[in-house]
Amino acid sequence: MSMVGSSRDVLADILLGSRLRTVFQPIVELETRATVAYEALTRGPAGSTLESPDALFAAARANGRLAELDSACRVEAFRAAFAAGLDTPRGLFINSEPEALALLAGDVRPTTPAMVLEITERLLTGDPAQLLRSIDHVRDLGWSVALDDVGADSASIALLPLINPEIIKLDLRLVREMPNQHVARIMNAITAHAESTGAIIVAEGIETERHLDNARAMGATLGQGWLFGRPVDLPNPLPSISGLPSPVVGLAEAPGSTPFTISASRRVARAYSRDLLAEISRHLESRALAGGDTAVVLSTFQYASNFVGDVAARYAELSETVALAGILAADLEPDPTLPRLHMAAIADRDALLHEWSVAVVTPEFTALLAARELAPQPGAGADAEPQFEFVLTHDRAITIAAARSLMARL
Repeated sequence: MSMVGSSRDVLADILLGSRLRTVFQPIVELETRATVAYEALTRGPAGSTLESPDALFAAARANGRLAELDSACRVEAFRAAFAAGLDTPRGLFINSEPEALALLAGDVRPTTPAMVLEITERLLTGDPAQLLRSIDHVRDLGWSVALDDVGADSASIALLPLINPEIIKLDLRLVREMPNQHVARIMNAITAHAESTGAIIVAEGIETERHLDNARAMGATLGQGWLFGRPVDLPNPLPSISGLPSPVVGLAEAPGSTPFTISASRRVARAYSRDLLAEISRHLESRALAGGDTAVVLSTFQYASNFVGDVAARYAELSETVALAGILAADLEPDPTLPRLHMAAIADRDALLHEWSVAVVTPEFTALLAARELAPQPGAGADAEPQFEFVLTHDRAITIAAARSLMARL
């Protein structure tokens, strides 16, 4: 029997017989070392080829059963935690893979105590709209969102402002590496985000007092690792824990909002012709390109016929450079030659159809051009240059809200 076949059979047996195990690792306050929460971690059956979580999830991904395994892990984690009496609000961290979030709504019910959804950094940009829907769902239930392994992949830094996690979990290598430019770059991005949002920084992989010192220097106030406790069964009796604070409410965009409606409600719109907006767009796209793998650029073009020539060439380059590039236009179809460019059609009745927008978000730079086409002036000829009312802003909150409105449509 091949290794793939063996893994498939073992995985099927695990899922059919509910043979997953949950262990729990304490998350502590670094100053006092008091436990404030636990993270639920899944293991396969002891002694099996899929005992380790890496092997277990790799097999599920290879056999197309990742979402099923992800859901089963949550169900088992809830069972084990609640059986031990762990139901403190936001006292339990539950993991989920970004590409498996579609089943989350069925696992998390209104009667489930508010916990912390911990999203791994893998494939964060795979399905942007589903990612936002799942996050909004758990937040509606009072949950907090944690982004795991921040710094391990550039996408986790790029999407920090769009996901806006209440908890940032540092990749363990940041705590263990010697200071270098990579660590400094990530530290600056995380510090800026935490200062502007109040996000809590948690350091993972703390095994020594030196690691602890490094974690504090990175701005962490909470931590986990073998220095404080290994993943094991919950203690009996279970100690009293405080859980994490309630989520901080951020800037929320109303359903159906567009970049123009979001920005024009907060800034004065001006009017001008297409040529100026084209130059502004190219400038913002160049800033996104300079931002590299920590940049997000999301744009609308009204109609697919506008996404041609130099414009298409620029976004082909952007898609290979930035963390997330997405475009929307009426009648737009995905291009198989541009696998990293997210492309979506604008619905006929979507107000976005009348807009031309470019939103750029990087750790150091944010900007939004949001334009809406004006009706032709009476007596204007058929060849008259289209006029737009537009907002150009570098306000970070407005730009992020506008970018989220586009991300939710991808």
